[in-house]
Amino acid sequence: MLRSRGFTLIELLVVLLIIGIMVSVAILSVSFSRDDTLEREARRLQAVMELAAERALIEARELGLILEPDGYRFTELVDGQWIGITAAERREFNPREFPPQLRLQLELDGLPGDREPGASEDDRPSILMLSSGEMTPFRLLLSEVGGEQERYRLRGNLIGRLELERHDGDDWP
Repeated sequence: MLRSRGFTLIELLVVLLIIGIMVSVAILSVSFSRDDTLEREARRLQAVMELAAERALIEARELGLILEPDGYRFTELVDGQWIGITAAERREFNPREFPPQLRLQLELDGLPGDREPGASEDDRPSILMLSSGEMTPFRLLLSEVGGEQERYRLRGNLIGRLELERHDGDDWP
């Protein structure tokens, strides 16, 4: 009896089917995985600002947020001077740098026009979180430079409530 060497047609088809399934799963995972850096940074900023507002209220402190083109930092009003919060005091309020592709546009209620973060020449914070529970009303637009139309808008009102909105178009509704 002659015994042939090699694979049967069914074995080859099973291997091709397995390879096809693996390739399609890899293609789907690559096409659906998007860079969520923008969303993560927007949510992180919202969370740390909510925490700062709560700390200001609970600890009877006046806190401020200084927005810069490449990040943000928190300050505290001590004897009439805005002093940066150090890492030893509050780790959650450490200065943070944004990824280079992130772009901010700040609009403070009651002030005309939009301001670029870091446009102020002194070290006064752009947004205040007061011990009374009040906050500077603002709108902060977060977007990616040269990215898609996905943007986030973080809004804060006078009573300290923060709201994050996502938008995937040209204009805000």
